[in-house]
Formats: sequence, C-alpha cells, structure tokens
Amino acid sequence: MESFWSRGHAAERSSWKIALGGALLIASACALGAPTVSQVSGPLDHNGSITISGSGFGSKPTAAPWVWDNATASKLTNVWGGAWPNAVPGYNTGYYPTPVRGVNPPHAHDAPRIIAGAHASSKDAYSGYNVMLFKSLQVPAFPMNFYASWYQLADKNWTFGGDNNFKTFDYSEGLNPYAGSGGIGQSWYTAYGPPHPSSTTDTGVQWVYETESPLMNPDVNGHNAWWGWARNPMAGQWTKVEIAFKATNQKDGWITIWEDGRKVVAYQGPTDSYAGNTRTIAVGGYARMQFPTNWRYFDDVYIDTTLQRVVLANNSVLANATIVEVQIPVTWSDGSITATVNLGKFTQGTSAYLFVVDASGNPSAAGYKVTAGGTASAPSSPTSFQVR
Repeated sequence: MESFWSRGHAAERSSWKIALGGALLIASACALGAPTVSQVSGPLDHNGSITISGSGFGSKPTAAPWVWDNATASKLTNVWGGAWPNAVPGYNTGYYPTPVRGVNPPHAHDAPRIIAGAHASSKDAYSGYNVMLFKSLQVPAFPMNFYASWYQLADKNWTFGGDNNFKTFDYSEGLNPYAGSGGIGQSWYTAYGPPHPSSTTDTGVQWVYETESPLMNPDVNGHNAWWGWARNPMAGQWTKVEIAFKATNQKDGWITIWEDGRKVVAYQGPTDSYAGNTRTIAVGGYARMQFPTNWRYFDDVYIDTTLQRVVLANNSVLANATIVEVQIPVTWSDGSITATVNLGKFTQGTSAYLFVVDASGNPSAAGYKVTAGGTASAPSSPTSFQVR
C-alpha cells in the first residue's frame, strides 16, 4: 500500500483512501468500530438543541469543549488565559464589532463581532510580534489527544516585507506561547511557507511545521516539513482550519491539519518531549511584519482535549467535505449526545450530514442527513469507508 506521507504535493491536495492490494477497502462502520448515528431529534436551528442517538460514541466526562469562542462572551478573558498584543491600545486582540476594516464574520449566523488584533508594533510579544489567543492546562497524563478548529483571515491591505513569516498555531511548554529562548526547543508551531505569502494574489504558499525538537524532519514516514499547498490568508476569503494531534514523546505521535476540509498536513513522529505537564495552546501566531494595516481576524474557535466531536459537513463522507462545522456538546454518553446547533455556513433549507467522531478519531462511516432549519432523515448506507 502506498504511504500517504511519501506522496507528492499533487496527491496531498486530494482526499485519500485506504487501499489494499490496489482495491478500495470496503468496510462497514460496525466492522471498524466507528460510531453509528441512528436518530437525530430536534430542529436544526442555529443555537437550537438536538439529541443524537446511536452507539459507539464512547464516554466523555466533560461534554463541552475546553474552548468555544464565537465572539459572544462579555470579555475575552472569560474564555482564554490571555491574548497578544495586549499593550497597544486600538490594536490589541479582542472582540470587535463588525465590519472591522471592511471585514464581516465568516457566515451570517455569527454575532456582529469577531476576534481581531494587529501586528502594529515591533516592540515585543505583547505589542505586535504576535496576534494570538492562548490558554494553558495541566496535562493529566501522556499521550493526550487534542483537536482545534477556527476561521481565520488576514487583512486585504496587509503590508508585506522581510521574509513575510506568518505562523498559525502553537503548542508550548509552560504558561506562555513560544516557550524558551526564541521559542526554540520548548514549542512547535505551524505556519505558511516558505515560500511565505508575498502578495494578496500569491498562490505559491505551503503549509509547514517547525522543524526544531521534538518534531522530526523528515518524519517517520520520510516526509519533510513542507506539505500541501495552502490558501493565501491575505486573499480576502475566510479559511476554516482544523488541527488534531497526539501529544507524546514517542514516534507514534502525529499531527493532522485540514484546510476547508482538505487534508494538508499528516506528520507522524514525536510531538512532545518537554518537561513537566503544563502546556499552552495558541491560535494565531507570530509575523515578522509590523504595520498598522496588518490585522488578523478569527471566529468560531473550538479547542478540546479529546478527538471526540460532533460535526455537520456538506458531504455524506467526511473525508470529501469542504464545509465542516463543529457542534457544541452539552451532554455525552455512549448512546446519546445533546448538542447546541452551530450551523456556520449552512443556510436555512440546505442539506447537511451529521457525524460523530470517537476518541480514536474515527467518524461515523455515513453522515446522517439533516436539513438546516428542518428535521433529520434516515442515514444513507455506506458504500465505502474513508479515513479523514
């Protein structure tokens, strides 16, 4: 079987299927132990409540995500441990009423606010080097899995310069992002490039991960740190990013990133060789260009300390979806989940497919068809199983 991680960029830009002897591996959800959704009750109204019945969901002692920020909290520190910049009045990262510099939320269901901040000063991390949101936790035991998703956008009037460094996510030892001297050795991050975006029309942009310890370059499958082509964040369109990873000092660790449903990174190798058990996760990051025009925007930020989640997607096979909207669990048991509906980009009357993802990252094989603002229908029978 051809290794996904050894393929070229052309293959990385498409969904991949498990193959066996050149034939597609056909398997039912039950055979692979994936969750099965048998019923969804309640209307699919934004912020409404639904109950999902089925099997194989597993237990989730804390149903709610660790972080959910759709810019409706009274203040940012009610959700996060902190945000940078926080020392440049008028440019600090926080909640801003829309439109902000002509930018509106990524979809009509959002509050009339988004999260924004600017790389307006070059003084220090608190004053513009970084535009990011972060929160710390005590990891009870390793290995531990994490999942995060968010919408992001950079200002259309972004001023380019230098090497155009642009980072997007950070996992760090301790209580702050980019731990250690210069951020080397005690954290890893994801970024665009090189080549970094150098114009609003630049299409030669790649997803990369930091190659310092503990991440391997190449990884255990021989793939280097330069992965699939990225969407230019300065090109004027919101992008949905998802990242899932296993935090461990062993070679069976991994990092997977999707951009608008498309898999763009699939690293395998160690991901955490740091001391202690205090870790910080940050969305956003460092940029080397500090100008008053260099704003970043975020919305619908979801982070959890498990891979378990409920999502709505625009395809009956999750690996083929280009829109993926995470739902907000309220209660969770092996056979029943209640959740607050987050329609995201799904508009009233459009079809969507509901998936439950278990603690191992296995989604239900066939999405349960529902209608935004309407009622659920019977799930379709799976014809193939695809790993997302």
